[in-house]
Amino acid sequence: MTDIFTQSTQPTKSSIPRLNIIGTGKVASTLAIIWHQSRQINIQAAWNRSFTAAQHLKSHIPHIQLHKQLNTLPPADIVVIGVSDQAIETIGRQINQADWITANTLILHFSGALNSKVLQSNKQKVLTGSLHPVFAFASIETAINTLGGHLCAIEGDSAALPLLQQLAQAANLTSFNINSTQKARYHAALSISANFLVTLNAYARNILATLSLPPQLTEKLVNQLMQQNLDQLQIMPLAEALTGPIKRGDSNIIACHWQALSPSERVVYKALAEETLNLTTLSKDKYQQIAQIISATND
Repeated sequence: MTDIFTQSTQPTKSSIPRLNIIGTGKVASTLAIIWHQSRQINIQAAWNRSFTAAQHLKSHIPHIQLHKQLNTLPPADIVVIGVSDQAIETIGRQINQADWITANTLILHFSGALNSKVLQSNKQKVLTGSLHPVFAFASIETAINTLGGHLCAIEGDSAALPLLQQLAQAANLTSFNINSTQKARYHAALSISANFLVTLNAYARNILATLSLPPQLTEKLVNQLMQQNLDQLQIMPLAEALTGPIKRGDSNIIACHWQALSPSERVVYKALAEETLNLTTLSKDKYQQIAQIISATND
């Protein structure tokens, strides 16, 4: 991605885009603060359904105007929608009806699953886009300090892409383009890698908890192994990073696992084992031996 502003050149006041925030959730607030600190984006105004909840931005962006009504916001080059996915389309329609919106205004949202087409209006033509930081926003303060350097998906009108790239660069994010029609499948994959990792962690801990091991020990056992494998995935192909009895084709150990698990635990184990089998280069016989074990009727 080409930098909009080089390190040796400060942007002039007239070149700094004016930005309004609609909904001051974690993602919008984090990015607004980082953009303000970059001095490349003018965070001029914000609206939130709860006016009081938006006050936290004042401590980071003293000059920001907080509005109680959408129609009182000032004209802006960029409008970011920081509400939940379910509310994006509704808020988008309300913004499109505002007097301060022009054909040159870029309206964008942060959803990973929805594309920019949900923001298009029949009443007037505006630029639309989406910007999705690939990051887990657990808290605003933590995200401010750790967001930089992560990936960011952008998509939208072709005329909107330069501004979207500028926003990504101002937040020190590495942007990449994604096809609008592929957003839902893209987000499903990311949700699996992020959310289901936590679910898998809990699944393993719950099995260990039945052994009367101290909670601190079960946490350490699972976390250390997960972290080790994540580290190995940074430097190894999937097939090389994979270890364990399925990779070795050790059907006796898999049978022991199967007998030790409860019927409900077997449901998850079977799904994961089938996917793991597909990563191996086992002979047909060994593959089928394991597949037969994990297909056995729960007893």
